[in-house]
Amino acid sequence: MNSMLRTELFARAAFAFITALACALPVNSSAQKTGTGAVELIVPFGPGGGADTLGRATAKQLSAILAEPIQVINVPGATGRQGIGKLIAAPADGHTLAVLTADTFTLQAYSNPRWKLSDVIPLGIMMKQPSALLLPSNSRFKTWGEFEKEARLHPGTLRVAITGLGSPDYLTLQQLEAKGIKLVPVPMSNPEERYRAPFEGKADALYEQPGDVARLITGQQLRPVLSFTAARLASLPDVPSSGELGLGQGFDQFRAIVVRAGTDPSRVKLLSDALEKIAGLPEYRQFLKATGAADDSFVPARETGAFLQRRLEALSKVVEGMSLHARYLYDEGQPEIYIQQF
Repeated sequence: MNSMLRTELFARAAFAFITALACALPVNSSAQKTGTGAVELIVPFGPGGGADTLGRATAKQLSAILAEPIQVINVPGATGRQGIGKLIAAPADGHTLAVLTADTFTLQAYSNPRWKLSDVIPLGIMMKQPSALLLPSNSRFKTWGEFEKEARLHPGTLRVAITGLGSPDYLTLQQLEAKGIKLVPVPMSNPEERYRAPFEGKADALYEQPGDVARLITGQQLRPVLSFTAARLASLPDVPSSGELGLGQGFDQFRAIVVRAGTDPSRVKLLSDALEKIAGLPEYRQFLKATGAADDSFVPARETGAFLQRRLEALSKVVEGMSLHARYLYDEGQPEIYIQQF
């Protein structure tokens, strides 16, 4: 069990994507040599998850297009704040990039996010994925109805593994609590640890994107019981949606590539154009399909501002409905305290 869980969940899809794009974009014919040295791409979560897989696939192709070596660095912690902090501390020369996930972006809806959206420049949103609640195959609950009944009878006893406090996962659980379904969030920034949590007794359920744990679903180790979407997913026709049950729509996952604010506009254009070129390839669309992402995932740099503003407004409404203390994030040095207890 553990060895299978440790296997990189997107290995086949990512390998096929990288290999196909490497053939489609040979360095000698399409690379634009800049002669400016190595690039770092920060993944603000541990290895093995969707952000890491996207980051490594993107790095491979940017390296081919730019003819610049790109090193992927995992900097997990604080729902992505540590990774973004490393980006903001780097020189604004366009040679340090980062994956910005919906998890980290959601922190902007709180009263003390520790970083500002104006600190970064989005180069493009690369993928958008729906989220779901999943149960391990050996769970005593077989359906969402059974899980919900237990949560209502014994509030605050069922635990859900999430990416971190303040994340979309966390706010989705807040929406459920407003409907009388109080669940305990268990933050785990390391994807492999989070995926193992329901099997190791550290959580009763997992909040995750089905595409990120596709192999565990196919292998019947994890079972989706509720999608956090307006309507049922075509890929999960037998799984009820939170929207149809009147439980809110939750928040899907998105993953963007950003660079530090202040970067030369010509460098920003070079990088954003490269991402748009990658996103236009048939092989990239196959990658999105293999990872359960939306067909229209890609949002070019020129449209990301409006996209992020709409998302922030929706997130802020949920945060504003929480208690005053719950609207603040807690320093990492403090003991882990679940925000909804304040």
